[in-house]
Amino acid sequence: MTLSATATMFGAISIVNAIATGKGSTLGISLRVSVKITLEPGHMGISRNFVNDKLVNRIIRTILPNSLIKNHFISINLTSEIPAGWGLKSSSAVSNAVSLACYKLLNDKIYDRSVLNTAVNSSLWAKVSITGAYDDACGCYYGGLVLTDNHYKKLIRRDPVNEELHVLIFLPTGVARGEVKNLTYHKELFNHAFRLALKGDYWKAMNLNGVVTNSILYNNYLPATKALENNCLGVSYSGNGPAIAMVVHKDNVENLKNSLEKLEGKIIHTKANNTKSHVF
Repeated sequence: MTLSATATMFGAISIVNAIATGKGSTLGISLRVSVKITLEPGHMGISRNFVNDKLVNRIIRTILPNSLIKNHFISINLTSEIPAGWGLKSSSAVSNAVSLACYKLLNDKIYDRSVLNTAVNSSLWAKVSITGAYDDACGCYYGGLVLTDNHYKKLIRRDPVNEELHVLIFLPTGVARGEVKNLTYHKELFNHAFRLALKGDYWKAMNLNGVVTNSILYNNYLPATKALENNCLGVSYSGNGPAIAMVVHKDNVENLKNSLEKLEGKIIHTKANNTKSHVF
């Protein structure tokens, strides 16, 4: 009998980068990833329409019994609105979606922690993440504003976000990234940003995270200046960049877009998201 499961996962942006301290915060956005996994009886094999073979194979072999893998051809089809390699949590969204779909193939009852732990552990094993990115995984999986301890794979808190807020993402052209390891030399500043988020001052935390990350990795302040001139609530490099995420009220979107269009790069327009991932 042919089995099939389709998981939908959303993207996220950074509020506080977790590399320096292991503690991070993210905000869910409405860009989405969909992964359909189909098992057809017959010869063994795996086909996919995307890369990340090592990561995907690890997730599949962690969840699906070997007897099932040996007796089925596994087809994995991915559609994504999230550009890869920009710090917009595309790897977390994909690994979460593959993990969620695999668990659904085995059982209708889904255990969120199992889905997340498998995705995060596989990301660490495949070396696509430095910390395992539990903050990114939770942001994509649950939506809303999340705070996590990545070292202990612990969701500290999740707060709903105003879904009327818009998110502009600027993908700058020709920007060179500095050494990511240098983020670890500024633990106290990232700790301070995390403490602000813990108090609910998410936009202050995001702005501080943006200034610190920018000064270490990019030293390119013009996009952030444009954002703050147009009443942006929070602006920061997402993850390690080079994408720059900006949270704004609807009334300020067009003016901010017009300002960013004067710079070299691409603009993505989306919204804040509270919707949890789902599978059928």
